[in-house]
Amino acid sequence: MTNEEKQGIELGDIISLDDENGELLGDFEVIALFDHKGKQYVALTNSVDEDNESEEDEELDIFVFEVDGEELVPLDEGQEEEIYEKLDEVLEDIELIEPEDK
Repeated sequence: MTNEEKQGIELGDIISLDDENGELLGDFEVIALFDHKGKQYVALTNSVDEDNESEEDEELDIFVFEVDGEELVPLDEGQEEEIYEKLDEVLEDIELIEPEDK
């Protein structure tokens, strides 16, 4: 069983997120799962309805959470830069984004 199966989260899953007051923030799609320093992280972006797809060149907001058991834990401010750099490496490896030095 892979880490993704253990956590119950897979690429392409749609996850509904609430804010700290329980208000629905919206639906988000899992675009990456990765490990860093012994912890698992998930990258999400706003779910795009295929019928209402925006322009391909539009920049997507990406949110990263630590996976702790069944919960998604927001990143601490101090770890954001390091985790987003790791996410960039992961996305470059699967050729979703172009390396900056090209």
